[in-house]
Amino acid sequence: MKVSRVQLLLALMGVLGLLTGLNKAVAVATRNSIPRRLMARVPAATDASVLALGNSLVAVGIVEPAFDQGIGSRQNRGILNLALGASSPIEQLLLLRYALHSGLHPATVIYGFYDFQLTHPVELATGDMIGNHAMLYYVEPEYARGFYHLSWHDRIEFEIMRHFPLFTDQQAVWARVEQFRRRISQQGMPEEKTNALGRANDFELLEFPSTPAFIRECGHASRRDLIPPVSEIVRQASEAGSKVVFIEMPMPPAHVASFYDTPAWQRYRGHLKTLLGNKQVTYIDASHWMPDESMFLDPLHMTYEASLRFSQRLGESLREDSQRR
Repeated sequence: MKVSRVQLLLALMGVLGLLTGLNKAVAVATRNSIPRRLMARVPAATDASVLALGNSLVAVGIVEPAFDQGIGSRQNRGILNLALGASSPIEQLLLLRYALHSGLHPATVIYGFYDFQLTHPVELATGDMIGNHAMLYYVEPEYARGFYHLSWHDRIEFEIMRHFPLFTDQQAVWARVEQFRRRISQQGMPEEKTNALGRANDFELLEFPSTPAFIRECGHASRRDLIPPVSEIVRQASEAGSKVVFIEMPMPPAHVASFYDTPAWQRYRGHLKTLLGNKQVTYIDASHWMPDESMFLDPLHMTYEASLRFSQRLGESLREDSQRR
């Protein structure tokens, strides 16, 4: 059957219309994505005296009212927690820049981390830019590109995709599909342990497989400098007049015993303290602050009750430090 030019044109117009509709639908569905919601908090919080950055450990671990109580901040002059789950130091740098450009002048910038986050190079491909990493498409994309390498194929793909929400925010669609798939797969099966961040077992995948593997990585990491986006967080926060504080976040006792109590990690911690001390950064080791396994939701994240205790203690620690100066 021969297809006429008119029929072909109508078919192409139909496909184009469908893609345009899908693009607009995804744009609407993701207008309140997590990075955008975080950024939307900034204009109303320009009087905040403390800014917190990091990944989900900080997002969950620092509860603003409890921290403000500990540090003794007045109303609206406390902490703004801009930590973003499932993010790299590049996205965290972008959030710092957005806050500073929006008129925030924090006296203190807190950066929470765990394991080798400060020295492990960020490696990304366009296939990794989903979920919260998608903000690399729409928040200072040219600037951010200076902190990670893309192959020539990925560079072309990036330049095309960043103009279309259908591609840049595709995770918003697939996340719903995945949630539906998991609900179906769980029918008739024992219920999986979950929390507000997802399946608890998923976070076990972020753990090192063994203590020897962790010790080997400590050896490699102890010869590395801070990665560029981390150095930029320190530099730009310091140039804005902020005191910079890095927090080694609380970890479960099993993680501490297997990894952080090893001489290799203690040498690596000393290496970090030297690197950060040279930049006039305060280092707080809070890794042992929560010594009970029941204080953790999963292998990484504190419970809400533990987060309240940690936040207040951290605020008190910073207040006492400022009083001693």
